[in-house]
Amino acid sequence: MTEREPLDLGATELPAEEEARLRRDHDLDRPEVFDRRNGVDERAGTRATLLPEERSAGSADPEAQAREVLRDSDVRTEIPESAPDTAFERRDSDD
Repeated sequence: MTEREPLDLGATELPAEEEARLRRDHDLDRPEVFDRRNGVDERAGTRATLLPEERSAGSADPEAQAREVLRDSDVRTEIPESAPDTAFERRDSDD
């Protein structure tokens, strides 16, 4: 298996120590572990079917594109601080 690049947290406002802890705790420097834990390869097969807007833009490698979309989504779900420019709104089911 070839070694892959660490996963990107994007620009955060986290102190360096906190970012290092999150990278370690969530396997961001070990993408093969992150992918295995989150089932990225298994899910990529399904997600590789391009959406209409993706189909019109085209894709040289739909499965690789699917993996990147899934990784990005998983990182943002596990580490909300990785998307400081994204507004998270949480509501109760009564809202």
